[in-house]
This record gives sequence, C-alpha cells and structure tokens, in this order.
Amino acid sequence: MMTNLKEYLLKTLELQKGIVFASKPTFVCRGNYSGRDIIAKNSEFSEDFVDERGYVPVELWLMSLVEAENPEKKEGEGLTSISLIEGEVTLKQISDVAEEELFGVWKTSWPLTKILDIGGVPKKTSFSDQKEVPAISPHIHGGNIVDGVAIKPGKIEAYFFPPLNVGPYNREIGRTISRLGFKSGVTKEIFKETLRHFGKDDSMYELLEPHIVKPYSGWTMPAGTIHSPGPWVTFEVQLPQDDFNNVGWKFEDRIPEANWEEEYNKLVLRGLKDEDDLINQVLDWDVSTDPNFKDHYQREIKIIEEGDFGRRFQIFFDQFYGEGWEINSGKSLTINAKEKPIAGLVWSGNGSLNDNQVSVDKNREFFIVPQTSITLENNGSEKLIMFTVEPIGGLK
Repeated sequence: MMTNLKEYLLKTLELQKGIVFASKPTFVCRGNYSGRDIIAKNSEFSEDFVDERGYVPVELWLMSLVEAENPEKKEGEGLTSISLIEGEVTLKQISDVAEEELFGVWKTSWPLTKILDIGGVPKKTSFSDQKEVPAISPHIHGGNIVDGVAIKPGKIEAYFFPPLNVGPYNREIGRTISRLGFKSGVTKEIFKETLRHFGKDDSMYELLEPHIVKPYSGWTMPAGTIHSPGPWVTFEVQLPQDDFNNVGWKFEDRIPEANWEEEYNKLVLRGLKDEDDLINQVLDWDVSTDPNFKDHYQREIKIIEEGDFGRRFQIFFDQFYGEGWEINSGKSLTINAKEKPIAGLVWSGNGSLNDNQVSVDKNREFFIVPQTSITLENNGSEKLIMFTVEPIGGLK
C-alpha cells in the first residue's frame, strides 16, 4: 500500500470533494489529570480506567503530526490515522509523500490541536474544607529541556470553551474556574519555596489567580505562563510540540517520601539543575505576574457572519486562527475556498460537509485541503455545531 499512498489519497480527495476523515479517534492518555467521562472513560485513576502506564485518556488530538511526550512514552501516541479508499495511514506518513496536496505550503506551521476533557471525582484539597473537581495540575510550557537548557520557543497555546448544554453531552456543570498566572503579591521566593511542596500538598494552586470559565470565550496563553486549566472541556490549539514542566500535582494525590526526589526530577525539573534554573529558563515572570493578565489574554468570539442559516465566528486569535460553524436545522452555509488547509470536528448535531455525511458518531474529524470550497448542510433536527483550526500565522 505504501507505494501507492499518493494515488490513494488523490482518489479519496476526488471522491470526498477535497476532504479526508480520521479513521478513529486519536486519544492521548495523561497521568497528571482526569476528566468528566465526556470523550472517554477517564474520571478516575482506577484499574478499569487506566492504561498500562496508569494514565487515563483525557485528550483527543485532531489531525496531529506530533507524538505525545509523556514521562512514559508510547510509540505512535498522538499521531492521527486517516481513511483512504484503500485502508488507513497516519497523517504524518501520507504528508511525507503528498505534502503539497494536503498542506500546500503550510505543513511547517500546522498546529497541534486537542480536545481536553478535564475534571473527575471531586477531591479534598489542602487549602479548603470544600471538595473541588480537579483541574489540570499547575504547569509551564517553557521549551523542551535538552542537556540542561530549555530550548525556545516554549509552547504557546490558546483555549476555546465550547458549550456543554447541547447533545450528546447535555451537561450543566455549574461554576468552573481556571487558575492562570500568579495572584498579586507572589514573589519568586514564595514560588521557589512552594515548588518544594510538589506532591506533598496543594499549595501551588493557592498562588494562582482564579478566572471563571465562560462558554464561547477563551484565552491566549503565552509560553512560560504558569497555569492550571479548569475542569471544562477545552478546545486547545498550540505550537506543534509537547513540552512541559509540572509545578503542582493532583488534588489529594501525595507522592511517597521514598521516591519523591525521583518524581520531582522527572516531573518538575525534567533535566534542569534546580529551581533557579526553572525560574530563569522556563517561567516567564513578567507575563505570569501581569496585573492586567485578563485584559491582555482573555478572548471573546468574533462574529464573521450570521443570519437565518445560523452563524460563523472566530474562536482563536493572535498567532492562531479557528472558526465555529453553527448551522440551524434545514439550513446551509457555503464558505469560499481558502489557500490554507482546515482541520475540524463535529461538536454536536449531524449533517453534510461537501455531500459527506458527518456527525459526532460518523466522520466526526475532518481535514479540508487548500483551495476547497465548503458547503455545509444541516439535515438533522438539532443545530449542527463544528469547530475548526487553521495553520499558525507567521510560521509558513
């Protein structure tokens, strides 16, 4: 099959009018947070939920060319497989032989895009008498650590919070917060001291500023920002890399003293010499302590067009770009061809995309090649909702 990949791709694109679909969901498992059982069974670290590493499937990666960089790596984890008229192949493999047909000139600026299912069973924290639904533990993206040096750039990322009160989710989860950046008054000395409490208590969370999560809003998160995304399903786009330094750990989960130093080096320092190295090389202190952090980095959707058909709106900003498409029952929308490729996901409802039937259960994840006109039709009874992402600006 490998010798005929390009031929199979071209025939698939002709048949499906410029579109290929993922053959299966690309789940990535993590050990530092759990979910709400929305994308998979992932709400607890129990025998029935974890893989052989003790991780749970909390991330769905979309049209990914990147392998996951977990502390315990698994070959091929994170790479999307797509369906061709003859079998399936990873997007990375097919792009090696048909880059221009798939990406045009945009492969090097193709982002890593994820759906994060964050949450789990409420846990008791060391800073409150009230139990709290777990967030992603506090961490920083300051670059991959190579021979004791953080290689720049670190991972810049952006978030969009989709609605959960639509099918098939139909969730009302109440007030949810993300902790982003430091609270006023936190010093480097306080942060450094709290780092040594990693896995011993939850004190790092107390240093971070809480922000209420609102559906149809999001954030741009500069590299080096300390953050702990809250327990709301999150559509995330980022530079195509998977660097991280954990600086806090899971609620209630305490690391035994006997192997604390080993875990601290593996999860926090990750090849850095000490805490000063982490502060100087990984953490962006100015951004993380910005007193106007919310004004500078929170983003609201921007309407592109709306009418009887529904609405089309921008969901990612700054270096990133993505759109939301909401089509009312019985209506349609045509979008002119773009020079860039587009990846997307059906979030709710069902309909057709260039005459291909799509839904949450069938052809959910799609890739549209450059110069392809798009026709969306909602032939279901509920609103058809889709979210998309395009190449990163300035990285062509």
